[in-house]
Amino acid sequence: MKIFKSSFLALISLLVIQCSTEKNSIIHRGFHNLHAKYNGFFNANELIKSTYNDFLKSRKEDYNTIIPIYPFTTIEESKNWYAPMDTAYRKCELVVFKHRMPHKKKGKYRNTEWGKYVDDNWLTLGKTRYYKHDFANALKIFQHIENKFPLEDNYFLSIFWQAKVLLEMQAYDESEEILLNLLVKYDEQEKNLKKPKKITFKEKINLLIDYDDRIEYLSSVDKKIPEKIIDEIYPTLGDLYIKSKNFNKAVEYLEIALDRKYKRSFKTRLTFILAQLYHIKGNNKASYYYQKVVESNPEYEMAFQAKINRALSFSEGDSKAIRMQLMKMLKDDKNIEYFDQIYFALAEISFKENERDLAIEQLQKSINLSFNDPQQKIKSMKRMGDLFYADADYINSFFYYDSIQKINLKKYPNKKEILKKYVLLNNIFLNTLTVENNDSLFSICKLSEDEKTEKLYEIADQLIAQKSKEDNSQLIASTNKSLSTPNSNSVLNATFFIWDQLLLERGKNEFEKKWGKLPFGDNWRRSSRASLFVENEEETATFSSNNVVFDELLKGLPCDNKSLMSSMKDSILLSLYNLGLIHHYETEDFLAAEKNFRRIVTNFQPSKESIASIYELYNIYKILNNEEQSSAMKKLLLEKYPQSQYTKLVVGEQGVSNFKNTVNIEKKFYAGLYKEFQTGNFNFVLNNCNKKLKDSSNLLFCQYGILKAYTLKKLKDSSLNDNELIETLKLVVNKCMGTAYGEQALSVLNSLKINSASKLMAKENWKFNYSPDTIHYFIMIAPKGGFKLNKAKNNIADFNMSNFSNLKLKVSNTFLNTSDQMILVKSFENSQSAMDYYLGFKVNKGNVKNYKNEMFFVLSPENLKELYRERNSVKYLKFFNEFYK
Repeated sequence: MKIFKSSFLALISLLVIQCSTEKNSIIHRGFHNLHAKYNGFFNANELIKSTYNDFLKSRKEDYNTIIPIYPFTTIEESKNWYAPMDTAYRKCELVVFKHRMPHKKKGKYRNTEWGKYVDDNWLTLGKTRYYKHDFANALKIFQHIENKFPLEDNYFLSIFWQAKVLLEMQAYDESEEILLNLLVKYDEQEKNLKKPKKITFKEKINLLIDYDDRIEYLSSVDKKIPEKIIDEIYPTLGDLYIKSKNFNKAVEYLEIALDRKYKRSFKTRLTFILAQLYHIKGNNKASYYYQKVVESNPEYEMAFQAKINRALSFSEGDSKAIRMQLMKMLKDDKNIEYFDQIYFALAEISFKENERDLAIEQLQKSINLSFNDPQQKIKSMKRMGDLFYADADYINSFFYYDSIQKINLKKYPNKKEILKKYVLLNNIFLNTLTVENNDSLFSICKLSEDEKTEKLYEIADQLIAQKSKEDNSQLIASTNKSLSTPNSNSVLNATFFIWDQLLLERGKNEFEKKWGKLPFGDNWRRSSRASLFVENEEETATFSSNNVVFDELLKGLPCDNKSLMSSMKDSILLSLYNLGLIHHYETEDFLAAEKNFRRIVTNFQPSKESIASIYELYNIYKILNNEEQSSAMKKLLLEKYPQSQYTKLVVGEQGVSNFKNTVNIEKKFYAGLYKEFQTGNFNFVLNNCNKKLKDSSNLLFCQYGILKAYTLKKLKDSSLNDNELIETLKLVVNKCMGTAYGEQALSVLNSLKINSASKLMAKENWKFNYSPDTIHYFIMIAPKGGFKLNKAKNNIADFNMSNFSNLKLKVSNTFLNTSDQMILVKSFENSQSAMDYYLGFKVNKGNVKNYKNEMFFVLSPENLKELYRERNSVKYLKFFNEFYK
């Protein structure tokens, strides 16, 4: 027993002695290397590998964009990596702290490391920070390895990882420099590197045992960049150039990468990305590389996308084989959820082969069959919308772009382009709708009584027939409620609308657009056109006969209402002018612009819009090289409007040139004035700005206005009076709204008002708040015994329809106190939109002119609540006059 105890103690003592990090022997190094390799390096890297593989399994490839060469987490996804990466970090951190040799880094051992796997653990520490998106610390760790371990295998690997970190930090130039330097160094080594002297087995054993001999040997031989790192550099350069949008360079390095050895799955991925790049460039090689992907037998999704993209990248040659392949894919049940992509590819082939009707049919099928892929649905609808846009069919184009807005565009790469075109098409649609609706009403009013009666009965019959058809559709739907719903893979589900939730939702939205949100119940239709815009709880009778419908239509005609007819005519003028400007400067459809401006010149002279339209036509005919018509417009301006600013622009052969010279002279003066502002000569700047602002036609009026405002702000430091500053800002807002200067002035003006609001509210004991960017309402006070409330509501509804139909305004009434009521018009996006309505209401010459002497104003929902509490509109009117006018 004593012998056993003695042996056990001796063994324990031996192990303790070997744990020392201060002795440089093969036994000590072997002990610590064993722990460093398996307790830290190996286990930590296995954890990183398993976490990355789980990430690859869970992610879904987005083939609508260039797929990444090295899939990497987003910032949000990296949160799931924190726990495993921190675990791996702690393992390696423990090794670096406990198993480094010698442990005390000082004196002659300051830069010495006897352990073989300490640098490997440092490298793993850097990787864990990299995968956590802690790029700053990752970079520091890799730089530490480069500085402290120049003789170890990880020296060049640490430099390569620095490039990867910089790439993720979007420091593309620095990353590129590191990677290219590695390639240059490798080429130099290949040319100049001598083969190292072959060492004997005995020498190898000696290098293993004697640390100093090993260091001396490593220092004597030139260190070569491992081939494995070079294999990583070419794809990494491709990744860098893709992210920096330098696709030509990306193609160059990916072509080189494909000549090197990789795993088949990675090489297939590189081939697919190369095909995508050639596809973007419109190069025929795209089709070749997509076919190589298919032949590489990748996973199903990539193979499918390669086949689809091969068809989309087809540009010339025989398309029969590609078309047959796509048609075969339509017969495979596995591809049901991809039918939208297949039909889109077929449509593109048909377009390229000038089979337009077939292409449109296939494109529409792509839209109808797109259920689970919103990006493909957007792509198909955008393609159809662009097709109509190219044909100058802007209304149909608008319908497709309008449908796109019902889909979440957050992940779509070209959402800014789509939103920009939607805004353009929406403006065209609204202005066209105003013109067509008012034209149709005017055309009916021009008919004789008999013709008018015949026309209205014709419309009534159409409405009744339409209602009957709707009722029958509802009856069919009701009868078939017991039918079972087809499963999601059924072709019927793709074509029969009853089960199509997207179509049902769209139908609901279209209904609410037309009728508003109504409570469930019978007889939901309104009795008159005006009541579409008046909230009224009374139910009206349904259409019972064409006589009833006729009476409703006749009542809705504006023929006998001269003020309404005049207002509608003004709406037509403004809409035509807007359409002319849009087509001239945005769509550049000069024929459409000419058509709208021509109508204005023919029917609306001498309005200011008609004079501007003559000038626009003059420029359009110049562009179209129609000298005869251009001269005619010039002559018209000279003869009828010689004093207009537009006439001054076209006088003489050098008219345009003189205009440019005038602009240049004015810009030089403004630049000089701005320099005076920068030097602090504020009084001089103020005097000159005041002179320039006296001429409202000055070419730089808005710039001088903003400069004056800034000058007043500088001078205000010695003055407590803000009035002149506020008046200047108001002037710029009124004259320059729609420009950057007008928006800037409005922003500053609102800030000034908000800042002064708190002072005034304390002084006046107001509980109202000035919030210009919130929703606003228009309110008119209806005192007891004053005007007829219902008539006023209908007149306001008619005013809304004629002048602000695009805002879909609703009119209602409620009691303010026991005697007075309020007529509410809601809602407006912000105070600016509400004040536009307020001013339009104030200057209108129609039926609402009878209420000009009544109390009306705009306010926010929060202030409306306060108004209800106080039940006195006089105090709020004072607040309104202070902050809104």
